[in-house]
Amino acid sequence: MKKCLAADLGGTKILVAEVWEDGTIAHLTRTPSSDGPKRDRILQVIRAVRAYEETWGYTDGVRPEILGIGINDVADPRGTMFLGHDPEDPVLSVAPLVREELGLDCRIDNDVKCTVTAERVFGAGRGTRDLLYLNIGTGLAAGIISNGKVVRGSDGFAGEVGFMDFMDGCGPHAELQASGMGIRYQAEALKDRYPDSVLFRNGPISGETLFEAVRGQDPLALVIRARLVKSAALLISNLTCVLSPEMVVLGGGLLTDPAILPDIRAQVLPKALRHLEKGIVLTELDPAYAGLMGAAAIGLGYGD
Repeated sequence: MKKCLAADLGGTKILVAEVWEDGTIAHLTRTPSSDGPKRDRILQVIRAVRAYEETWGYTDGVRPEILGIGINDVADPRGTMFLGHDPEDPVLSVAPLVREELGLDCRIDNDVKCTVTAERVFGAGRGTRDLLYLNIGTGLAAGIISNGKVVRGSDGFAGEVGFMDFMDGCGPHAELQASGMGIRYQAEALKDRYPDSVLFRNGPISGETLFEAVRGQDPLALVIRARLVKSAALLISNLTCVLSPEMVVLGGGLLTDPAILPDIRAQVLPKALRHLEKGIVLTELDPAYAGLMGAAAIGLGYGD
């Protein structure tokens, strides 16, 4: 059975594990990460891989030949480079650096594009060829598979649906209505109308505090949740009309309210819903490890 090393490079942490082709995770290390130039971020991954090897070694005594990396940045379709638009932070060729430092082959991709691949390989989208994955977490983005291929666009920007604007007066763009960032934006924008909301009494506003306030019938929390549901349903309706996927998979940390999926389904346009042969479902991947499983999926050769 095949295996690879997988690394999920996020804004605050790096997860590294050995992952087998059946989706089994063998051990795991978690190390802090920090923002910075592209080369420095990849060097953080390299140090994290070394720390994993020193801590765990390998389950069967055999070192994998390849490292899959998922990162919250734009990646080259070959999965070996960042495509940088900042002249102060040029494109970095990742594979030669990993080969030089670790002696491993390397594949790298954007985290959401990794995750839609993982959904098709390990998750709810198994067996599909046309799949839409909508990640509603800290931010908002989509992973798209069409005819078995990840959709990237001309420069890797395809799927950045958080920048879509519904022009409905709820916020400048969709991410500021349906994401962790969005619920904080909405609370601040509506603070003058709901100054007594419990959301302003319990520290930082998060999905957990929002849904707790919803259960208590807090008026501001109810408004914010309604906007989140409406925005997600509009996205699904519009993207279904454009892409005609077999299935929509919803993932991300803002989907912990058990009633939110049926509420979103209820607001998707009936015309769009009829064309979703396999419906709208929640991810089967553990949100804590979805990015890691995505990195494993491309490391195991399931990406482009």
